[in-house]
Amino acid sequence: MRLTRPLFLSALTLGLLAGCTSVSFKQGAGGADYRRDERACMGTTTERTAFIQCMETKGWWTRSTEELSQITLVSVEESDAAAEAQPATPADAPAPAAAPAKPAPRTTTTIAPAVAAPKDPLARLRIAMWSKMGAGANELIADQTQCLSTLGEAHAPDTTAGTVTRGLYECLRKQGWTGLTFR
Repeated sequence: MRLTRPLFLSALTLGLLAGCTSVSFKQGAGGADYRRDERACMGTTTERTAFIQCMETKGWWTRSTEELSQITLVSVEESDAAAEAQPATPADAPAPAAAPAKPAPRTTTTIAPAVAAPKDPLARLRIAMWSKMGAGANELIADQTQCLSTLGEAHAPDTTAGTVTRGLYECLRKQGWTGLTFR
């Protein structure tokens, strides 16, 4: 996982040196795939936002170099921990009602510790990138196939939306993969 950030930064630096104003990524795709999809999208529009939307419908993740400088990738576990640490009520929620004028009689109650609710294995998680030291796209596909053979097709990843089920995520995590998402 430590290797992912230097590789990403190296690709970004090369793009900047080459005069690129944006970077596109699609897992498992190569240069020929990009050029084919780019030609198809450029044939439909000359407006940048529409072009990016067209590329995203084809599964490409495209960002300007300015946007890339503001992106932080974190593991899904870090993202989940940050979401759980945030307060349940928004800051602009109305204040609770005032206490009654006459205090209620005191009673002693025992509160059981909160039990963490099990997480839905079919819930979708957004994954920007998978990382496993020494592994590439072929190993990821093989490990996904192995997980799906036990989990079933309901857990198939949605490559266009960039999501996987929590069940597939956990299965891949047990095989040494780290799912990265945007902060």
